[in-house]
Amino acid sequence: MKKIFTPLFAISTLGMAYSAPDSARLAKGKDLYNGAGSCVACHMADGKGQPGSVPPLAGSDWLDNSDRTIAIVLRGMAGPVKVNGERYYSAMPPQLLFDDEKIADMITYVNHAWGNKGAAVTAPQVAKARKALPEAVYTPQTLLKAFPFDKKKGRQNGTYTPDFDDTLMVITEPVVYRTFMPGASPAAFAVALPGNHYYCWDAGECRLRYAWSKGGFIRGNQVHWSSNGKPVAKFNGLPYYRARSSKLKPEDYEHLAETARNSPFYDTTEAVDFPIKIEGVDAFPKYKGYRLIKGDPEFIYKIGDYEIRELIRTSENNLGITRKFYVSPKTPLTFKVTLDESSIYSSSAGRISNDGTLKLTAKQAMEFDLTIIEKNPATPAATQIKGSKK
Repeated sequence: MKKIFTPLFAISTLGMAYSAPDSARLAKGKDLYNGAGSCVACHMADGKGQPGSVPPLAGSDWLDNSDRTIAIVLRGMAGPVKVNGERYYSAMPPQLLFDDEKIADMITYVNHAWGNKGAAVTAPQVAKARKALPEAVYTPQTLLKAFPFDKKKGRQNGTYTPDFDDTLMVITEPVVYRTFMPGASPAAFAVALPGNHYYCWDAGECRLRYAWSKGGFIRGNQVHWSSNGKPVAKFNGLPYYRARSSKLKPEDYEHLAETARNSPFYDTTEAVDFPIKIEGVDAFPKYKGYRLIKGDPEFIYKIGDYEIRELIRTSENNLGITRKFYVSPKTPLTFKVTLDESSIYSSSAGRISNDGTLKLTAKQAMEFDLTIIEKNPATPAATQIKGSKK
């Protein structure tokens, strides 16, 4: 069984009569869902999630209790769940970046989107829950004990016992974890690959943020949220690859961990120094979602009218990672590679210059690979660059 760790954002109705909220609230909630809230990163714009990995919001049978929904959004939940009869090993990071009104608007939007007919949620409801709920991240078991399903509906249990080891000591299949990661926007993915290479992909800025191999992945389904509500995951070791500069600074995460976190500190629409440049296109990348290709996530985003698909796998020699790009429609582009003394870079097309610039023709850019190999840390040397023309 593939170990897919993805967010569950269960939305509720409380059995109340359907009453559509005003259009202004729905518009605010939609903007948050598709933007700073990062919900769209996994659940997609249509609310259907990802078959086999991300539970749906549209038509979800978890939509029956507003108090439970608010608890998941404020405190997060990790563990095995069943949604509409399907199994998911899920992780929902606590939404710590928003005040009560924004949380209420996001939940209200999802309650009324895609044919859902749930109840509107108010800021006072969220404020009351924020004060009353325990600080710990929920498991499905502890959540359902506090907010059980309505027995009158005769539904099946909302959890199950997984048939695999979730300590993640040895990675034999890709593991996708949606969580907060240091040095990335709030819409981050932590991914473990066979061969024990790991990376952080940032959906907020549509880029590979960093990769590492030594020290292990994020162990267990709750360990990285156990630090008294601090939302940023931790990993051992140092990355052998880091992306170019970002708007997000380390001190932002210290601030996030130490404050009441009532307002967003990061706008995911403001990516800077984006590595892919297309002539005549002046637009920020826009994340469209991901899909699994033999267990590996392929991230999909757009720059203007151009769609980019990025599939990251362990390299053939098992010494690093290979990023496979597909670009459509055809266009020449420039890719700015991040030079790092810990890595060796190679490209399947074009040639990487000494300053890290890779220029590709329209034909070359349709499909190309960038491979990042970790150097022996005991051998300090300047960054090595390899390239071949296709």
